[in-house]
Amino acid sequence: MAKQVINVQNVTKSVSIDGNKQTLEILHGISLTANAGEFLSIIGPSGSGKSTLLNAMSGLSKPTSGQVNILNIDPYQLKPAKAAIFRRTQIGFIFQSYNLVPALPAFDNIVLPLRLSHRKVNKSKIYKLLKELNFEANPNNFVSDLSGGEQQKIAIARVLVANSKVIFADEPTGALDTVSRKIIFNLLRKLTDQGVCVVMVTHDIEMASATDKAITLRDGRLEKVIEKPTADALFQALNEEGS
Repeated sequence: MAKQVINVQNVTKSVSIDGNKQTLEILHGISLTANAGEFLSIIGPSGSGKSTLLNAMSGLSKPTSGQVNILNIDPYQLKPAKAAIFRRTQIGFIFQSYNLVPALPAFDNIVLPLRLSHRKVNKSKIYKLLKELNFEANPNNFVSDLSGGEQQKIAIARVLVANSKVIFADEPTGALDTVSRKIIFNLLRKLTDQGVCVVMVTHDIEMASATDKAITLRDGRLEKVIEKPTADALFQALNEEGS
């Protein structure tokens, strides 16, 4: 039986608007689960709440109500120091904004989580990974000197070397060309074969159709859970009128 590693129950998320006089509910009672070794994609129109859901379910942004459980731990119940260690050692994040440190060279950005956790840095393994990622710049260059696509590869490499049990990826291939997108997807797929759970927000129907399970969002509501999704099933789900 597959081991459940993520359990999200009745999660809502509201934000204050109009100078805090009103609140706007962005997520409406979302429940979902994901298992070890499972590749889950979250897909939906712009503004449907995909990134908000990812941040809530990954421990980055506390839901207004509902429960989040990752690896049998509620990350929002941890004290800040323990939460930071939990995220650094168990969870990987690939952000749309890359979240790199401009003052550090590319290589040092990759190994930063390892050094913070006092883990061994295997240089040859990292250079091999950069070659697999088709990274063409000098790893000793500062990230601020790299193109958006090369910065994204550094952000992805940083996650891949950390041996996380769960990876949350927000549009991980958005800045990349077609060849690089396929390389990244295949590397993430290889991790799921090793038991890692990957949760990916994407607008790419073709990529989502190659995951194990897809959920479609519309207006902050979970509309469908599609096991072994196909491009046709996803296209149909995304183009149905919301009820």
